[in-house]
Amino acid sequence: MPEKKMWKNCNRFSEKLGQKILQLGLNGQKLARKSDVSDSEISRIMNGKSLPGLENAIALAQAVGVSLDYLADDRMDAEPNRPQETVTEIETSILKLVREIGTFQTYTILEITRNLGYDMASKRLIEAKPVIAPMIEPARPTVAPISASNRVSSA
Repeated sequence: MPEKKMWKNCNRFSEKLGQKILQLGLNGQKLARKSDVSDSEISRIMNGKSLPGLENAIALAQAVGVSLDYLADDRMDAEPNRPQETVTEIETSILKLVREIGTFQTYTILEITRNLGYDMASKRLIEAKPVIAPMIEPARPTVAPISASNRVSSA
């Protein structure tokens, strides 16, 4: 008995999901951890043996960073345009520098800078001279001396 087709116009779900998995450098196990969908379910989907239920389809789409519409609709060859976050001028210039230098080199520079920052802060703390603030003694209440006639004898 042939398997009942659950979704209309959805023959390329596994193909599109597979492309995204490759782009992100994931495998079935990593995708399973990221999406909370079982390895065996992902294997069936990737081999075209089944289509996921709605919950699993949404989880898979979120895990690979695409819309469910894109994965489920064969008429869509590309992810629909999403509104992009606005990037500040300084972020744009940083991104440009990262592209020029390369990501690994940029990461290395940032790690070195972070470590130097820790070293400089530690050095300043170690070499710092303690600041001793003068202590101000609290004012003592003055007591008037008791005259001899007012003293009580304890005899």
